[in-house]
Amino acid sequence: MTSFKADENSVRIIGRTVYRDGVRWLGYSCTAAEFEFTGTKVLAEIKTDWVNDEPWKAIFQCYLAVFVNDSEAPVKRFALEEGTNTYEIYSADEVKTVKLRIMKMSENAFSRAGIISISADGEIRPTVSEKTRRIEFIGDSITCGFGDEGVNGRDNFNTAQENPWDNYAALTARRLNADFHLVSWTSIGVISNSVKEDVNEPDDGWVMPKIYGCTDKGVDGYLGYDPERWDFSRFKPQLIVVNLGTNDKDYTRGVPERTAAFQKGYTEFLKDIRRSNPDSYILCTLGVMGQQLCPQVEAAVRELSASDSRISAMRFDVQSEADGIGAEEHPSLATHKKMSDRLVEEIERLKIF
Repeated sequence: MTSFKADENSVRIIGRTVYRDGVRWLGYSCTAAEFEFTGTKVLAEIKTDWVNDEPWKAIFQCYLAVFVNDSEAPVKRFALEEGTNTYEIYSADEVKTVKLRIMKMSENAFSRAGIISISADGEIRPTVSEKTRRIEFIGDSITCGFGDEGVNGRDNFNTAQENPWDNYAALTARRLNADFHLVSWTSIGVISNSVKEDVNEPDDGWVMPKIYGCTDKGVDGYLGYDPERWDFSRFKPQLIVVNLGTNDKDYTRGVPERTAAFQKGYTEFLKDIRRSNPDSYILCTLGVMGQQLCPQVEAAVRELSASDSRISAMRFDVQSEADGIGAEEHPSLATHKKMSDRLVEEIERLKIF
């Protein structure tokens, strides 16, 4: 067996990841390391920050998936055990040339995976994407796939029932044959993260405008590094889908000064996205878990569209009980499919690609 580092000499990096001290850290949902391999067996030495020393920690276990030859569904989905361990990624009875992708399934807010090395009984080499379309999705728990395999009222959230690969974002990218990045974090907002009903101050210490310009502020913070600035030339999306505001409404609660503050903060964030992505089309979405702040999103887009022709807004339908509700009132897989249908329809109507 030959050991390889998960660097860009050996693997293709998918999504925003950081490479620190020889370890490739997968934080964001659907980040991945992908490579071609000729042989019969591949192992990976992987560490995680997940610690099973308290009962609630088991809820947040780190999950990865393995895809072989662009399989529509993963051939393997597994939880990482505490600390550093070696996992079998692939095995076959005879020598084959295959494409392998190791993908993060659980979200960044709860646990991370660090690929220390990949061992194989043959050479590995980075894959090369032939896709010409690229989409970036900026969002919250909905974009992470939070609770989409669970059932509201029966299941509390746990990472075992979190599936970003079949959420609206990844589904849309696959249907449009596009490479994609997810920049998403549970409970995050634009001016305030989700707060309880008796809280009247914004929770703005970790909002999307403060982390969007970083490669992965969560992983770097855990590792004790100053956050690396994201190099926007590394991934130039033709389309950026923004799905934020669901958590801000927990703070704004229809209070005029707060909704006005959200609209202003949302407008400024869109300006920041535009500065970093001058050639992208920006599609602002909201609504599947409530449309309270849709008017403010649409007003912000109207203001900016006076001087920017490549920006628009679209509402998702509010999720329906008939489609099932996921854990903790989040969209089910059926709802994510409907969201993707709506989004693809709008993208095609706009002729973005």
